[in-house]
Amino acid sequence: MNINFEFFDFCYILSGFILASIIFLFYISKLQKELKALKRQYEKKSIGMDDSSLRVKTLENKIKTLETALKKQAEKD
Repeated sequence: MNINFEFFDFCYILSGFILASIIFLFYISKLQKELKALKRQYEKKSIGMDDSSLRVKTLENKIKTLETALKKQAEKD
């Protein structure tokens, strides 16, 4: 009788560990999905920042070109 009782205790403990492991794996997978979503969101913002800085540089170059053209036109007159 004692051996069967110990076997059932072992089975309960083992099933508890298995259940805890399954719950933990689901939780880890959920966190990984959230992490991927946050990475995508960060990359989108990062690309937007790079894009806006590129636009600023382009506009600065256009302004310099127009200033140079204006100076040359003023010198001709």
